[in-house]
Amino acid sequence: MLARPLAARGAAVVVSAVIATTATGVTGATPAWADAPSVTGYTPANVVPGTTLHIVGSGLAGTTDVTFTGGVDAAPSTSPTDTDVTVTVPAGAQSGPLTLTPATGTTPPDLGVETTSISRDASTLVYPTATHVRATLTAAGHGIAGQTATLLVRAVGGTSWSPAPGPQTTNSSGAVAFLVKPTRTTDYAVRFAGSTTAAQVQTAATRVASRPTLSTSFPVVVPILTVQRLTGVVHPATAGKVLLQRYLSSAWHLAGTATADRYGRFAFAVQWKTKGVYVYRVLRTADAQHLAVSTSARSIRAVDRTLRSGMTGPDVSYLQQRLQALHYDVPAVTGVFNYDTLHAVIAFEKVQRITRDGVVSPTVWLYLGRPVVPRLLHPLAGVGAVEIDLTRQVLFYAVNGAIVRILDVSTGGGYTFVDSSGNLAKAITPQGHFSIRYKINKWVTSKLGTLYRPAYFNDSGYAIHGEGEVPSYPASHGCVRITVPAMDRMYSKLTVGMSVWIYHT
Repeated sequence: MLARPLAARGAAVVVSAVIATTATGVTGATPAWADAPSVTGYTPANVVPGTTLHIVGSGLAGTTDVTFTGGVDAAPSTSPTDTDVTVTVPAGAQSGPLTLTPATGTTPPDLGVETTSISRDASTLVYPTATHVRATLTAAGHGIAGQTATLLVRAVGGTSWSPAPGPQTTNSSGAVAFLVKPTRTTDYAVRFAGSTTAAQVQTAATRVASRPTLSTSFPVVVPILTVQRLTGVVHPATAGKVLLQRYLSSAWHLAGTATADRYGRFAFAVQWKTKGVYVYRVLRTADAQHLAVSTSARSIRAVDRTLRSGMTGPDVSYLQQRLQALHYDVPAVTGVFNYDTLHAVIAFEKVQRITRDGVVSPTVWLYLGRPVVPRLLHPLAGVGAVEIDLTRQVLFYAVNGAIVRILDVSTGGGYTFVDSSGNLAKAITPQGHFSIRYKINKWVTSKLGTLYRPAYFNDSGYAIHGEGEVPSYPASHGCVRITVPAMDRMYSKLTVGMSVWIYHT
């Protein structure tokens, strides 16, 4: 009587029946059937196609086939045991109960088939703004909480992913969010690590395109007939071609080309032949990793005004900025052609060996664009020093062997005068190497005149001092005159022991 049921139910059931009979000690009686196969759970509880799934239960050794919700089935990948059936989840499997062959006694619990999603709050970013890359892990419409998620990063055109630092854990909705600030166009994906609850799975890729920013330094007013540098920086620092465009006749036209270095810095050399208003913008063209970007339009006024003491305006401000950049003694940019600016212009004219009249003519504008840069004859490293060029009538204050300030001076006029002892003397400033011996921090009156805050550089009474009158030519008895405001700025710098070289060039 056992032959037909045993044949129908399979060898695994026969073993189960025999074990049950032996366990009860019943012999010579009709054996009772073991319980039908039963499924109690899955490891992992949620899967994706291709995952190795362990079906856990009892009486499973005879399983020959597993059918998933979605109508796809798979045979066991290893020999089933009484408590485990191992199967590879086929493509097309959906969340829901499984059907085992032979059938189980009760309906197996639902199996979750994982789904993922990925999104970003913005598809295009202008550096240095940031956005969120968001991803979710769900199964059967419910979020899978407590799963470790890692953001993966891949350069555009790349083939491999790199993990970003700072993994996160999914919340009760199965969601995570990563804040990103790409410096170039970047692909992102999220990998959810495997656990007993869920299989490892990776989302599809999403892309965030990056648009760099441009910062520029353009003057508002420029003199004609001079070459000026229009500079800027690409952020983040990126090398590549940068274009200068001029707006003319209702269209943008190429006005210059530059190449940004590895620090993102670039410069255009521009000259204006006629006065007027010029409108420019800078364009960085797109490449494989960056979108194109351009600045807003910038206006530059080219002027041919000759500047004199007492005048005001943006061109005066530009003049003061330019003199400061060349280390001439302009204490502040005020937009007013004042006393300090006048003497700075005269000092500049002296160094360039052009007319010393303190008037910013087209010739001066031209030299401001392409100046002669003076050099020290006695550079010293690590200390401050003074050099006085009698030929050009200027003083160079240097630190660490580099000129940091150039001042207008008036030295010995070469004329004959009666000195303080009543003897005839010649107004000559001595040449050679000296040092500052002592200083007097006030007006000092002598038979030959008054000296403001003198710094004496030899024992014969010669000093660098402030004076109410500093003409553009040699006029002193032999001292080195600078203006009173300049002496206020220089007094603390002229330290006792400082080297002073005086020479002709």
